[in-house]
Amino acid sequence: MKVLQIGAKNFPPAHGGTETVVYHIVQSLKDIVDFKILVEWKQDLVENVESIPENLSYLNKMYFILKYARKNEIDIIHFHNEKYIPMAIVLSVVFKRIVLTVHGVHFRSPKWNYFTRSVFWIVDVLGSFFVKRLVHCSEYDKKTFEKITFFRQTYFVNNGTVLAKHPQKKEEIIHEDTYVFLGRITPAKNVIKLVQAATKQKIRVDVFGRLDKECKSYVDEFLSIVDKSEYVFYKGEISHEDVFNKMKEYKAFLYITIMEGLPLAVLEAASCGLPLILSEIPHHTYLKFPNVYYVDQNNPILPSPENIVGGIENRTHVKENFSIRQMGENYFKIYNSII
Repeated sequence: MKVLQIGAKNFPPAHGGTETVVYHIVQSLKDIVDFKILVEWKQDLVENVESIPENLSYLNKMYFILKYARKNEIDIIHFHNEKYIPMAIVLSVVFKRIVLTVHGVHFRSPKWNYFTRSVFWIVDVLGSFFVKRLVHCSEYDKKTFEKITFFRQTYFVNNGTVLAKHPQKKEEIIHEDTYVFLGRITPAKNVIKLVQAATKQKIRVDVFGRLDKECKSYVDEFLSIVDKSEYVFYKGEISHEDVFNKMKEYKAFLYITIMEGLPLAVLEAASCGLPLILSEIPHHTYLKFPNVYYVDQNNPILPSPENIVGGIENRTHVKENFSIRQMGENYFKIYNSII
């Protein structure tokens, strides 16, 4: 079985939810599936990985992918992210064996205006109608769309993560009075509200993540209020290899996002055995973590660090429910169902 993965920006991941998920799918099934990967950014050559040429129009990109798939005798094309839904619908006619994973529905994202969000909604519905193997990684999103496409099977696969080699040890906590945030600096992640809440309550937070270049005004405002805060500090980006060790330096993981798919950063923090402080949105509550403090994303009242206790139960929960082995097995069943 040859499967072509499309949607990751790079491979292996520098960091990022979709990139890491694609990497985990490949790693979990590499002994039984022959994978090819087309990435969106230029990168150094890696075995079975090529970059999609820059500056191609959407139609030319589709033609390039179809030509690549036929040349390499691909059995299944697996797309990731909503922007590929129209392409997947068209290719379903001529290629047929298409899987598409939605990593978060953007019609909920405050990053976009009402018109753009409406377009995303229409595209999502069309994908649910016409892409036979459209997969949600959020149980909440799956339940939302199956109400509309009740006559079609709706697919759901939890994202998975590797476990940190060992849970957080007390001596690893360098910042006893500080929380850590790890994620893209963009409106959906609610980081400005996070900075405001932490500053007002005099709680220290270190923020790691890539600045969203498409949201310059939001990023500028974030950097401005961080610069004025005595409690919140922007620490820049962090590499994929350093995530676990960096997280273990902190008292708890703080993530009061407005919308999600299945948040990989939350799984990574939980796999370290960190306590979680999360926004009370369905995409978080559906995960059913045992050691979690929920806060209102619109008016967050953060718990004090002295009231936070260890989160080893969260690590066990990840091991039992969100392993890359489970994720790989579920995708393999979907692949087999269309061969």
